Amino acid sequence: MSLTLDLSHAANPTRSAGPVNLSGLTRAGLRQALIDADVCPPEKAKMRASQIWGWIHHYGVTDFSAMSNVAKDMQARLAEAFTLARPEIVERQVSKDGTRKWLIRTAPGIEIETVYIPDVGRAGALCVSSQVGCTLN
Repeated sequence: MSLTLDLSHAANPTRSAGPVNLSGLTRAGLRQALIDADVCPPEKAKMRASQIWGWIHHYGVTDFSAMSNVAKDMQARLAEAFTLARPEIVERQVSKDGTRKWLIRTAPGIEIETVYIPDVGRAGALCVSSQVGCTLN
């Protein structure tokens, strides 16, 4: 079985069915998503994008209602149009030599494997699979 993830449309969040995940967007992508979803007017989108970017990436919020300097009606519009989904650790494994493996779900049906290989006296190595569908065995 082969699974392919098409990232060619990643820069255009309007192509997605359902709420757009703001967590992975660039500032420009976030600004455009706000405009495309008609959440705020284009002349305020840059300011709103910077404001929301700060909450997502500096404070790590996962709920729009936690954005205390964003008006309640704006929080409600954001919650209707968008999500702040984070990757989820589905499975963890630790071997006797300290090697750690994690299976991470980035979206429904999209899972990647990450492996940390310790090295005595050094920092070790972190390997992240570059293909969706790599199984944790």
